[in-house]
Amino acid sequence: MYDTQTNAPALWQPLLPQPHAQSHKYSRGYVLIQGGYPVTGAARLAAMAAARCGAGMTAIAAPEVALPIYASALLSVMVKPYAHAAELQTLLEDTRVSSYLIGPGAGISQDTRLTTLAMLATGKPVVIDADALTTFAGQTDTLKQAIGASCVITPHEGEFKSVFGISAAHDRPTRITQVMTAAQACGAIVLLKGAHTIIATPEGRVLINEQAPSTLATAGAGDVLAGMIASLLAQGMPAFEACAAATWMHAQAARLFGVGLIAEDLPGMIPAVLQALLKT
Repeated sequence: MYDTQTNAPALWQPLLPQPHAQSHKYSRGYVLIQGGYPVTGAARLAAMAAARCGAGMTAIAAPEVALPIYASALLSVMVKPYAHAAELQTLLEDTRVSSYLIGPGAGISQDTRLTTLAMLATGKPVVIDADALTTFAGQTDTLKQAIGASCVITPHEGEFKSVFGISAAHDRPTRITQVMTAAQACGAIVLLKGAHTIIATPEGRVLINEQAPSTLATAGAGDVLAGMIASLLAQGMPAFEACAAATWMHAQAARLFGVGLIAEDLPGMIPAVLQALLKT
C-alpha cells in the first residue's frame, strides 16, 4: 500500500530553510558537487542552482585538468581541483560539507562509481543523478548496502530502466507502483522525472508533481533540479520534503520564465519563486 498525494506548497512550505541573523556560510549549508571533464556544463548548472536555492557554500570538486574551464566560468561557486583519488577523498572528507551531488557530466566510469560510494560512506545526504546512476545499472543491492543516510536518486526514464531493469509505464497507477518498488529495492528516495514527476520513499510515501510546463523538456533542466535538491538537503530540510519543494519550485521557475526557456535561465528565476513562498 502507498499513500499518494499531489505536490503542493502546503506539504513542505513551513520547512523551507530561512537564514537568520546569526547565519554564516557554513551554517547555511555546504554543497559539494563532483565536476566532470570534458563535460563541464552540467555540474556548473547544478552548482548555480544550489547556490540560488540558498546554500551558503557551493563548491565543485574538479579534475585538475578542468580547473581553467570551471574557474573561468564561476565566481561565487568555488572550484576545488584534485590531481588524484587521494586528493579527491580529502575533499570528500571535509567535515564542513553538508550534502553531496554526483552525476551531472561526471562520466560513466569506475572512478564515478567509486566516488559515489565514497560520498555515501560519509553518512551525509547524497543526491545521485545521471552518469553516477548508470554506473550502478542492475546493481540496486550494491546501492542499498552502501546507503547509510538520506539518499535521493533522480533518474529519467532511460536511467530508470538501466538501473532497475524496468521500462517505466505510461499509465499512472503502474508507474507509481514501479517507482515505489524501485525505492524499496535501493533504499533511497526515487524521483522519476517526467511530465508528471513521481517521488517515492522506501517507506511508502508517494508524491506526484503535476504542474511542470513542457518548456522543462530541455537539456540541463535535470541538472538544475539535482542542484536544488542537494541545496535544500544541505540546509537541513528533510529529504522527502526537499525533493517535493525542489520539484515544485523548478517547475514554477520555468513557468515564470515562459517560452524560450533554456536550462541556464532556471537558476536566476529561483529567488523570485523562493521569495513568494517565504512571504506567504
